[in-house]
Amino acid sequence: MANPMYLHRIRLVLTGLLSAALVSACGGGGSSASAPANVSVVAGDTQTIISWTAEPGVDYWLWYKAGSSIAPGDKTASFKLNVSPPYILTGLTNGTQYAFSINGRTDGGAGGPGSPSQTATPGLAGANWYTNGTIGGTSNIRSIAYGLTTSSATTYSYVAVGDGGALYKSVAYTSTSPLSWTPVTTTGTPLEATALNGALYALGKYIVVGAGGKVAYGTDISGWTAATSATTANLNAIATNGSIVVAVGAGGTIISSGDGITWTAAASVPVSTELYGVSYSTQGLWIAVGANGTLLTSTDGSTWSAGTSGTSATLKSVSAVASTTNSVTTYTIVAVGANGTLLTST
Repeated sequence: MANPMYLHRIRLVLTGLLSAALVSACGGGGSSASAPANVSVVAGDTQTIISWTAEPGVDYWLWYKAGSSIAPGDKTASFKLNVSPPYILTGLTNGTQYAFSINGRTDGGAGGPGSPSQTATPGLAGANWYTNGTIGGTSNIRSIAYGLTTSSATTYSYVAVGDGGALYKSVAYTSTSPLSWTPVTTTGTPLEATALNGALYALGKYIVVGAGGKVAYGTDISGWTAATSATTANLNAIATNGSIVVAVGAGGTIISSGDGITWTAAASVPVSTELYGVSYSTQGLWIAVGANGTLLTSTDGSTWSAGTSGTSATLKSVSAVASTTNSVTTYTIVAVGANGTLLTST
């Protein structure tokens, strides 16, 4: 049996030879490319998102390793070939600092110089929060959505909505500094003067709901069309299971849609109280919450049953999550509300 230390040395030598070959390889009369500009690295849960300004005709390589610095060709580094921004690198270890560098070549030429090392430490979402971002206005912001910038785009944006038809967008991938937001000038059916309470990206479009039964949709952040919502009641929240969208609001109002355009009132709702939140659990259950501890459930988004929340406090929002450990899936529902009320169900 071969000596393990000997095999380890062989692997190091082979890795070094391959790294050197990648950096210096030439062919096809190509050339090395300059180090890319505007490189940013954002840490996530067991992953990082690496962005940079890509130049036409350049093939980029990503180099990374645990530590504080790296350069292309590093014999101890890992690498990814022919990557495009934004690139999501998965399989990293939370709590471990990694260093990153990007270089490139054209037409099979030699690998060029690397971008300056940048570091990031993956971790669970919610571990770090950043303040003092600018949103460009003073309106109350009530909801946020995340989706494609346009129907034909490969980039993503955050969209925030609020009082008076306030609508803002921010690019999805930024540095660890606070997000920078830009007011959106809308075309089509105006959203101005309408309090927008909920936003969602689903069924290939952004959908917003608000006061007076307002529902509008758009595949482009700047272009919106009014939908027929089947209600004039204020709508407070919206959720999806990937196939349909459900919105809830005043007086026990619940409406649903299979495309975000045509909406239908729920067949049966056992309450007439204000509903503030709605969510879907992948175990096949819709949950809506509202005033005085109201809790409703449904398997189809149309026929609803009253549940027992165990509280008389007004519930403002609800969320459902599924987690799998050792092939066992656990479903958890969390509702929050007035006076610090927090409820969980599994």
